Amino acid sequence: MRAIFVSYRRDDSQGEAGRLFDDLVAVFGENSVFMDVAAIEVGRDFRKAIDDSVATCGVLLSIIGKGWIDAKNETGRRRLDDPTDFVRLETASALRRDIPVIPVFVHGAKMPFPEQLPDDLKELSYRNGVELTHARWKSDLQLLVKALRPYVEDPKSVTGEPAGAHGATKPPIPVVETRAPEVEPGTASTSHKKLPATVLALVAAAIVAIVVAASLALPKQVAVPDLGGNTVSEAAAKLAAVHLVVGTRTVREDPTKDPDTVLNQSPSPHTPVKTGSSVDLILAQSSMVEIPRLVGMSLDDALRMLADRQLQVGSIEREPKAGVARDTVLRQFPDAGDKAKDRSKVALMVSDVPKNASARSVSGERASESTHSPVSSGDTPAAIPSKTVQAAPEPAADVVKPSDQVVDISGIWHNNSGVTFEVLQHGNTFTYTAFSQAGRSMGSGTIRGLEVVSSYNTVLVNGLRATGRCVGAISADGRMLRANCLDSAAGQSTDLLFR
Repeated sequence: MRAIFVSYRRDDSQGEAGRLFDDLVAVFGENSVFMDVAAIEVGRDFRKAIDDSVATCGVLLSIIGKGWIDAKNETGRRRLDDPTDFVRLETASALRRDIPVIPVFVHGAKMPFPEQLPDDLKELSYRNGVELTHARWKSDLQLLVKALRPYVEDPKSVTGEPAGAHGATKPPIPVVETRAPEVEPGTASTSHKKLPATVLALVAAAIVAIVVAASLALPKQVAVPDLGGNTVSEAAAKLAAVHLVVGTRTVREDPTKDPDTVLNQSPSPHTPVKTGSSVDLILAQSSMVEIPRLVGMSLDDALRMLADRQLQVGSIEREPKAGVARDTVLRQFPDAGDKAKDRSKVALMVSDVPKNASARSVSGERASESTHSPVSSGDTPAAIPSKTVQAAPEPAADVVKPSDQVVDISGIWHNNSGVTFEVLQHGNTFTYTAFSQAGRSMGSGTIRGLEVVSSYNTVLVNGLRATGRCVGAISADGRMLRANCLDSAAGQSTDLLFR
């Protein structure tokens, strides 16, 4: 008879492990059940004893209570994260050798998710387990014993032949005499009166045993959970909880859903299937966008192009370049023609005035720049009527113009319509994402001093296109932005943004 190895954590399930050990010894024999406290001889290296027992056992019982997964050592580290933790070593050794591992749940504990376990224990989440409860201990134990017999008993012991030298001999099945004893006429027989009850009890026990054996032989069925809208990891955890696994994964473009979320599944939710079955998933994939050619464009035109393609500007770096107008795109990454998911970022290298250029020529070049750039307003939130920005008189070369002082507007902004803006700023350019009931959209623009000038051209999640031109003014403390937009669809609007 092959051994049963009982793996447990003292602080978690010592009482139940000891009780189970005694019950299994009564059924299979003392030499066929191993538990560290009861079976390791004094003076022997318990590490080697545990390893030897796992290597030769027929099945390992992993006793899991509510504190099994999160138990910590004296340093505050989770025990399962310690490669020398003996519970981890025992279980991982059995899994590595492909020895059957049966999770045994006590105190209402549940199967841990794969992501809660170290790599060498993740397989445990996919093993069928049993539950032992105090109220139903005897019946739960009977089911466990039935499940253990194929793993630990030698074939000879099942047919009634003596077990090996290390096994326990099964007691013979008692033969019940069913013939009534002879009695004197007219004399009452006590044994004759008791015989029918004894026979009925044996028949009932035999029927129960047949029913239990049949139920164990039949594969258990579970209902497939509804995985719609879940991420892949969430779906895998839900399936593992009912002893199912993720099958094939296919993708389908759906810009209305977050990437890698479940759009459909097969079998459909609530379908009864056998435990261990796989569930195929169809996952959402963002639509792929072709990166436009931005090299040679002005920075404002490049930002407008990116916003129109539902792309975002990434890092913007400058490189002095003689003979090239300032803020001309010199290089881009990814390159033009590459495919990327929508809302991806494109990094730009733009031209700057060489350091040996005169201050006045730099100032003059700045004065000639365009005063507008694209911005996507989400669902046309911050609207500010179009107005002409008058160029200030050219100051002396050693005078700093107010328009050269860039205010940092990065952060979270809100308006009175319930729209939230997440703003990222790069020098005097910015990008933002707007969140509202209409969905999520992106935009970009430029800032000069306390003035924001932008235009937007974007498709919202609801399919509507919003276009227009905006002008805004930031308060001196940088906490309020009054914005006016002239929208092609909604008309002129005024709004205040706060942070």
